[in-house]
Formats: sequence, C-alpha cells, structure tokens
Amino acid sequence: MSYHLEQVTSKHSRIYRQVENYYIYCEQIRGMSPTTMISKVYTINQFIAVTRITDLRKLSNRQIYDWINYQFSRGNTGRTINDRLAHLRAMLHWQQNMNVVMPHLQLGLITKAKEVPPRQVCFSRQEIQSVLATADIQEWLLIKLAFDCGLRISELCKLQLNHLHDDGRISILGKGSKRRYAYLSPEVQYKLQVWIADHCINKYLWPSPIYPDQPLATCTIRQKMRDAFSRAGFKDFRPHDLRHSYATDLKKIGIPTRKIQAGLGHASEATTERYLSDLIGWDLYELYQQKYNYSSVSEC
Repeated sequence: MSYHLEQVTSKHSRIYRQVENYYIYCEQIRGMSPTTMISKVYTINQFIAVTRITDLRKLSNRQIYDWINYQFSRGNTGRTINDRLAHLRAMLHWQQNMNVVMPHLQLGLITKAKEVPPRQVCFSRQEIQSVLATADIQEWLLIKLAFDCGLRISELCKLQLNHLHDDGRISILGKGSKRRYAYLSPEVQYKLQVWIADHCINKYLWPSPIYPDQPLATCTIRQKMRDAFSRAGFKDFRPHDLRHSYATDLKKIGIPTRKIQAGLGHASEATTERYLSDLIGWDLYELYQQKYNYSSVSEC
C-alpha cells in the first residue's frame, strides 16, 4: 500500500526514511491487516503533520503532549486518543529497538488520556426518521444499518458485498472475530442494491476513494453520519448512540433482554456465544420480524 508520507514531510527528511521503514516492517514482516495499516498510517502521518518534526532523534515529550491536546481540540474522545497513542507508542518502541536514540523522549511518562464512562444517548424512531429525510443515500444506509442492526461503527465500516445473503440476512464480524447475523428490512435491501449497482461495489460497501480495495476510514464514516444528524438539528451525535437506540427500541416493543444481547453480540465472548447458541434460525428471524412489523404499524 502507499503510505503517503510525501504529503506530510519531505522525501529527503530523516523521518521519512525512519517511518517508512517502520511501515514496511508492519506490513511485510508482521503481516498486519490492511485495516490496521490504514489506521496506523493515518495516526502517525497526522502526528508528523501536526508536530512538523523532521527527525525522531529530536522528538520530546512536549511534542507528544501538544499532539494529544490537538486531538482533544478536534473533539476526539479519550478512548480514540488512547487508541492512536498506542499506534504512536508502538512505532517509537520499534525505533528504539532499531537503535534510534531519542534523548529527549521518556515514553514511560506519557500517560493515557482520561476516558469518561460510555454515555447512553438514544434516539427515538421518529427522530431517526427526521434525520433520514434529508440524508443522501450513503448517509441513509449508514444510519439505517447501524440502527436496524445495532452495529458498532467498526462493524459498519468492514461490511462487504459477500456479507449480504439472498434471504435478507447480513453477516457481521464483531469483536473477537465473532460472527452474528441480522435481518434487513425490504426498504434497506432495495436501497443497498441501488447503491451497489450505482457505485459498482465489488468488495467493501463503502470503498475508500484513496484505496479502492479498502473501506472508508472510520473517522470518515463517523463524520458522514454526524453531518446528517447535524442537518436535522442534533449537534451531539455519536455513531454508538444508534447501538443504544437499537437496544432501547427493541426493549420498548417487548423483546426480552436475552434476545437483544444476541442481536447486539454484546457482553463477553463466552456470554455472547451462549446467547447466540439457541437463537439461530427462526428465533433470530422472529426478532427482526417483530421489529419490522412494529415499524410498519407505528408509522401508519
């Protein structure tokens, strides 16, 4: 893959060679996945652009603190910042192992950003309909799939054409590589087919314009969804809110908590496996039938 380092620093700078060697190690020797590499390249390239550093030997803790503050100023959560900090730490540890001396850097003093407890904001079906009314087709599909299927944004990002089944199911690869299924409403199925045909989709449902064989970056998908909610007057939207909305919506129509957890792929892996084991076939199908039947009645 292309690392686009020339967009953030000169090819003649020392940091270009330092970081390029690390990317090659991660991709070709460690065999890291394309999704991991995209996240890693985005984070480290942004760090170089923000700090304007040209040689890692001159890096100091102050520059890392400034970069962390920049992340907060962009509205990123503590969890997102810590995920990006992990990419940066891994790169710097590797550089030290490669005998790059950074006398002004003390990685042990770089602490994690404070993570606030997950919030539980949910939107009603009517509020989501008001958002969908002004959304373009991609925004519509992202929001509708997240709400109808209780998807994490990482799961939404990784959806592929071969995850769609002829019987209306969609397979979802969740945390711990655990697979679960959801059922799509006829409306979503129709709009997905339109999207796929109009954009010649052959792998990921939301292909990156830079890397056509890879998905859009998570931050891009998040921003597209935020834009749609912002136009409808909701200024504090986060994609995970739709996961809470999914669960709340099902609870309101009387779906047992046990089945909601199966639909979410929630809790620990062992718990999720136990919930899914007796919800294959018609049990899980009926969960979505009940959801969509309720939808058609409530909207009349």
